[in-house]
Amino acid sequence: MEQPEDPKLNMVDLLPDDVLADILRRLAPRPLATCRYVCKPWRAVIDGHRLLRADLLPLSLGGIFVNFHEVSTSFFLRRPSARPPAVISGKFEDFTPSAARSTVADHCNGLLLLRSRYVVNPATQRWAAFPEPPPPRPGITRSFYHDEYLVFDPTVSPHYEVFLISSVTPEEFVSKKLRPKVEESEWPPSPCFLSVFSSSTGQWEERSFVREGEAAGTIADMRSQPLLEQYNAVYWKRALYVHRETNFVMRISSSKSKYQVIKSPIAQDGYVDPFLARSEKGVYLALLDRCHLRVWILNESCEQMKWELKYDKEIQLSFQCWNYDEESVGPWTLHYSRRDVYDGDDTNYNAEVAERKFEWDSDSDDVLDLEDRVQRSSHGGFLILGFHPYKEVIFLDEGSSRGLAYHLGTSKAQDLGRLRPNFFDHWHVEGVNQSFVYTPCWIGELSNGI
Repeated sequence: MEQPEDPKLNMVDLLPDDVLADILRRLAPRPLATCRYVCKPWRAVIDGHRLLRADLLPLSLGGIFVNFHEVSTSFFLRRPSARPPAVISGKFEDFTPSAARSTVADHCNGLLLLRSRYVVNPATQRWAAFPEPPPPRPGITRSFYHDEYLVFDPTVSPHYEVFLISSVTPEEFVSKKLRPKVEESEWPPSPCFLSVFSSSTGQWEERSFVREGEAAGTIADMRSQPLLEQYNAVYWKRALYVHRETNFVMRISSSKSKYQVIKSPIAQDGYVDPFLARSEKGVYLALLDRCHLRVWILNESCEQMKWELKYDKEIQLSFQCWNYDEESVGPWTLHYSRRDVYDGDDTNYNAEVAERKFEWDSDSDDVLDLEDRVQRSSHGGFLILGFHPYKEVIFLDEGSSRGLAYHLGTSKAQDLGRLRPNFFDHWHVEGVNQSFVYTPCWIGELSNGI
């Protein structure tokens, strides 16, 4: 007697893994990347047979996007590369509508979040707009401020999410007094309600996150803290780490609907401006006080996460024995959009020749050799621009004029090039406001529309 057919039976599921792999490897890279999201068995076959080209994933360093105070466009300090595709433009006007053009607000695995509420991919030159978030819950006043953060993991999904995170405004910026009951409330609250936009649904939704462990303190405690210069976030192992208040980092697990408070290892005895980053071994927290650099790594192996001091050193000696021509461009090139500035790459040399002459290879351990140079004069202090995502290299802004790379393991340094265009001197532009280390990604779903 013939058995009835199972309507749920898919003939593809009957194929041996080797046969399915042979079929999938005939696909172009982007459709193949999409097939990873069909089901877990397909993902296992694609990953197990290494069908997807690693160079499509955000596994290399592309450069650094930099924002300056009161300048309404971002600048892209691009790393030279001889590998195709070699050229990634930081000029958003080349592939986005005029309404999209604004400064970069966040970066995650190759996608950039713009303050105009657009998400763009400079590598594929694709973009997508998303709507404004819903109004805050009743009771949320000017004593709280809000910012959006991007989450994108191309190894898990082609879609992205945007989290709207609230923080307590320091009392020095708000004259209004809060009710004693509000001042005594725990912060962050539990449950914590966050607005999240998902590109898969095209909508904002409110999600509830329950806190694991203790709160960071009370709202009154947060109001007494200074305002961070760079309240940034990083994505690591399917969790979002947000640094908005000086004294703690918030770790959000979207899949578990939970969050944790990770208190800062830095004593709050004055003005401090720590920098949260992702690098070779996970989540890092760095503090640069004049020329004294301290770096902590987050240890997540134990039940209670803790910061471990990895680096504690004066870095001035690493730089004081060399010099450079302030007018020289350097191996990295500066790119920017036309909006509010004249068009161009801030270069006065043949970029192709320069890239052949110097290839900054992030996979080489000796790329940061300190050349023998004469004593240089002091050009101001250092600021942190970010960390290399796959090497323990920290990028620094020296005097708001040059980009530098500093290797934590060897204390070797390198001048990357000019960080700001020459015409800034006539505009009296102040220093760097925010910076985002960029890792190109050639996959992901952006529709070039709303």
